[in-house]
Amino acid sequence: MGSKFLEWWKRHRRVVTLGAFLILFSMYLSPVIREAKYKNDCINNSKKGLLSVWKNNEAEKDIEEKSGLPVEEFVKIEAYRNCNHAN
Repeated sequence: MGSKFLEWWKRHRRVVTLGAFLILFSMYLSPVIREAKYKNDCINNSKKGLLSVWKNNEAEKDIEEKSGLPVEEFVKIEAYRNCNHAN
């Protein structure tokens, strides 16, 4: 029995080692990917909320005058800023 396993291991050790490395590496990256997904969700929700508040005529004109950016671009910046410093 031991001899068969050693022969199998000699033929497949690179594939098994590479597979184990990939599994461990994906487990290591999983929290990073999850956090990026949560941050993207936060940014999208913040953009929707800020657009609904700032999309009236007076606020829109005021933002465009002060920042020199369209409201949509300014909302993207503010949403990123809100979600980036929420931690």
